[in-house]
Amino acid sequence: MMKGTTKKLLCVLMAIFITVGAMTAVGFTAADAEDTAEPTVAEEIVEETVPADNADLAPVAVEPGTEAPTEAPTEAPTEEPVPEVGRVKNLERDSYESDACLLNWDPVEGASGYYVYYLNADNHKNFSRFADVKTNSCLVTPLRQGTQYHFKVSAYIEYKGSIIEGEKTLKKTATQPAKVTGLTKWRSSDVMEMEWDRNDKATGYRIYRTEGGGKETLYKTIRGNKNTTYTESGAKGGRVYKFRVKAFRELYDTSYSSDAATMTFMGGLCGPDYSITSRLGRVNLTWRANAYATHYEVFMSTTSSNSGFVKQFTTPRLYYNTQKLPVGKTYWFRIRPIYRSGSTTIEGTSNKKSQKITDRAYGDYVGSTYIEISIDQQHMWAYKNGSQIASTEVVTGNKGDCDTPKGYYEVESKSRNIYLNGAGYSSFVEYWMAFIGTSYGIHDASWRSEFGNPIYKGNGSHGCVNTPYNAVRTIYNNIPTGTPVIIY
Repeated sequence: MMKGTTKKLLCVLMAIFITVGAMTAVGFTAADAEDTAEPTVAEEIVEETVPADNADLAPVAVEPGTEAPTEAPTEAPTEEPVPEVGRVKNLERDSYESDACLLNWDPVEGASGYYVYYLNADNHKNFSRFADVKTNSCLVTPLRQGTQYHFKVSAYIEYKGSIIEGEKTLKKTATQPAKVTGLTKWRSSDVMEMEWDRNDKATGYRIYRTEGGGKETLYKTIRGNKNTTYTESGAKGGRVYKFRVKAFRELYDTSYSSDAATMTFMGGLCGPDYSITSRLGRVNLTWRANAYATHYEVFMSTTSSNSGFVKQFTTPRLYYNTQKLPVGKTYWFRIRPIYRSGSTTIEGTSNKKSQKITDRAYGDYVGSTYIEISIDQQHMWAYKNGSQIASTEVVTGNKGDCDTPKGYYEVESKSRNIYLNGAGYSSFVEYWMAFIGTSYGIHDASWRSEFGNPIYKGNGSHGCVNTPYNAVRTIYNNIPTGTPVIIY
């Protein structure tokens, strides 16, 4: 009986155990399953086994309505696929400059933005990211002139806090060479010669030419960037020739060309022959007329025969005189003819000469008070104690038959209100300053209304120096007898 009682007790306990387990199963919800599906910390899962001696335990009856619910099998959560990023298409360069490239491409659907990369293919091997842009266009600058560049552009999207970048698209191109610099004329007679600075990135240079009002043509292609001169013979005097010079670089079956530098020639518009002298602390330049020039420019350098030239004067006349300069110093000069007509200006070429400054005249020291007369320039200057008191145009002796004598003279006498008499004439003057006896002097000339070049060539004086009234009066009142008169 004891054994039977014990057996019944075990059965009751077993039933209680089964009932508790069933209650536990009824309380597990879908929410509980979701919370434990992806643990943040890994958990060790231990499987329990039923003891062998419990294998023959009889099942416990369950009252109707208390059966443990049957759970529907749960499906594993489906992972959202990673979005795909489209590739950039039709990547093109839409501007042609020497320091920039404008890139454009087709928009990529769904893209959050685009990465732009570049590589200087002349000097480097690795790409660098240039920009992150939100539109399908990017201006890449500054870049080096005449240089081959490779660009890559990729689209990207922002996904769950991360960037997903698509495949890169490559574009090979180059910047335009820089505009030709240093374009200089060297000759413009019947030979036209020009030179420009070398562009070491260029494949070569192209020269375009227009003669007169004709059509422009590609006249010459120069291969190799070291050849930076062009010479053409057979220019016609007075005819206009226009040249445009471009640097170019050839890459990827494309010729990348610079902006043009322009040079205009006129046949025969070359530097004039001229004389250069120094006396009395100044430099005097006198030149022959160029048949095609309307004006002349005078340049002077204080430092070198090849550099430092500064324009001093522009004149239609055929002479120029400097101000007083330091005695003993050497200066360099250029005279360039200019053609002007309306809005057209054409520059010629020039010849350079140098001159050392001296304060003497005809080998003699003059001092600080003197009169200076240039026959070629038809001009007179008067100095008193080192200060200029007069500068005026004059008319000297009629060229070829009554030339005013050149040399070192002095004011021998001064007179007022006298008549100058000679073969076939008698002229009244208010101021007379003789420098050679009674035959040659400086005086007013009321019968003249104009003075200066080129009147003395055909309508000059009988050898005297005809001077405007106000100028001769000033000189007469300030310059004493014995004052040097230098005529050259």
